[in-house]
Amino acid sequence: MFKVSKIQGNSMSPSLKEGDFIISISKHFVRLKIGDKIVFNHSEYGFLIKEICKKTDNGFYVQGTSSLSTDSKSIGLVTYEMIEGKLVFTIE
Repeated sequence: MFKVSKIQGNSMSPSLKEGDFIISISKHFVRLKIGDKIVFNHSEYGFLIKEICKKTDNGFYVQGTSSLSTDSKSIGLVTYEMIEGKLVFTIE
């Protein structure tokens, strides 16, 4: 239901910084919408945290909050099956 993870990297800076801890809730308990920060498992990049910027029938387009972040232009569409959960709380 809930999961604690530690941020590695700065793709979500300044809202999330390396070393911060986050608590996420399983995707099964929330409705995902534009602006939500999600945790997902990408086959090439591993676990990522990004913000939903567009929703389609087939999945979500995501972006980081840093100008140097990887986004859907390079990682593609994030499908519902890839998503682990939604960020609900940050511990700095």
